[in-house]
Amino acid sequence: MSNTPISLTRPARMLLVALSVAVVGGCATNYPSGSTQQDARYVLTNDAATLLKDDTLNGFLSQAPAGGVLNVAQSPWGDNVQLTADAPYLAASGRECRQLRVTEPTGSTRAALACETPNGWVHQRLVTHTLVNYAVEGR
Repeated sequence: MSNTPISLTRPARMLLVALSVAVVGGCATNYPSGSTQQDARYVLTNDAATLLKDDTLNGFLSQAPAGGVLNVAQSPWGDNVQLTADAPYLAASGRECRQLRVTEPTGSTRAALACETPNGWVHQRLVTHTLVNYAVEGR
């Protein structure tokens, strides 16, 4: 009778070791395989994001302190606008993002968002800001 508990315990231990090896092996796998560079994508919708191709703008987003200001002749947010950057933050997507205040030549101001990807900074859509405006303006 003393052999029965040992014989049941040994298979359970072996099963636990096998499952542990499978889990650790799965975590160590690098997906996707290959070295091809992929286009930047929105995290939730998988739509292609718009890369910001201006080196000055990319440098500003990477290095500017909170409250930093940049005047740009052309941008995804309009021509001859002033950009004021908020502090960078880590988004739920795992990317560093910055909210921007875009001031137009007329003086009107609106919010914008840019996030960093392996390919550079991309212009992101402000989902929560749109919902707030929708509720405030009663649309």
